[in-house]
Amino acid sequence: SATQGDRQAECRMSYFLKYGMRAKERKEATVDPAEFGTYVHAVLEQTARDVMAKGGFHEVSMEETLDIAIAHAEAYEQERFRMLDSQRLTYLFRRNRKELEMVVAELWRELKASQFVPKAFELSFGKDGAMPAIPIPAKSMQALLRGFVDRVDVWQDNGRNFFRVVDYKTGKKDFDYCDVFNGVGLQMLLYLFALEKGDFLGDAPIAAGVQYFPARVPMVSADGRLSQEEADAIRSKEWKRKGLLLQEESVLQAMDPENTGRLCCVWKKDGTLSGDLADRQQLRMLESYVFRILGAMVDDIASGNIEPNPYTRGTSHDACSFCPYGAICRKNTVEGRRNYKAMTSQRFWEEIGKEDRNG
Repeated sequence: SATQGDRQAECRMSYFLKYGMRAKERKEATVDPAEFGTYVHAVLEQTARDVMAKGGFHEVSMEETLDIAIAHAEAYEQERFRMLDSQRLTYLFRRNRKELEMVVAELWRELKASQFVPKAFELSFGKDGAMPAIPIPAKSMQALLRGFVDRVDVWQDNGRNFFRVVDYKTGKKDFDYCDVFNGVGLQMLLYLFALEKGDFLGDAPIAAGVQYFPARVPMVSADGRLSQEEADAIRSKEWKRKGLLLQEESVLQAMDPENTGRLCCVWKKDGTLSGDLADRQQLRMLESYVFRILGAMVDDIASGNIEPNPYTRGTSHDACSFCPYGAICRKNTVEGRRNYKAMTSQRFWEEIGKEDRNG
């Protein structure tokens, strides 16, 4: 019938547009969280790259760094939104540019003080990248993981070559022991271990950890009106980094010589350290665990298992919340949902140790 033919033509057109032309749905021209994240990533990468080309953060002033960032921000706006003339978009970019300047200033303060210096930006793993794709060995097959790192910083100390992997996060992101133990949020650790085994950073580089840099200004709440100085002081305390760092005093002091407390660990009054830290033996155990759990995932995929098994953490985290395939797997009717509780660092390392001993 004509109706059936119309439906077939519609299917052919849909297939051609999606898989042939790879056409995307038209999005409303707005600065949503995803667009803001892309915007900030692009400006931070280009700004840090230019500053390093001019001698580094120890040589370039904050004012000049901000000028570089603003120039890149304006170029981004012109490239992405030059065809639009909207007062609302102009206002949104003006507001976002103010927030971006505060993020760039915070980045400058950290790298101005730190002995770790940026070595690579948008470091790619995979075909045509500076690093090869990361092999994930499994029993049934071998998989390759591709991706990129926002930034890699290095510090040389008496012939030793330390490095850290940095990821810019415009949303909320913590180093979560429960997530890592259950196979979520492993990508930064994979990059860390792959760089340690490769030759991109020279001979025998030493992993100093992974760190999430908050590329969004923390919200400040108060009962009354605050001065700019008071708001900045509160915001500075809230701008603490997240991640997992190597538990060696010289490394931590090189990252934060002024002991600002912005790292994911802090010095207590008694001189001891507190925070998300791991010694070299623990990192080796974690490396073995990460590749084992990923190998098991690869075997599961190769087996053809597509049974829905969503991961939740009470009401605070639900893997289905923003999944576009929720209607297909009928997330509300899945039985035996995995619902995990928060995990302390002590229990995490105990469980990792058990896994390592049991192979």
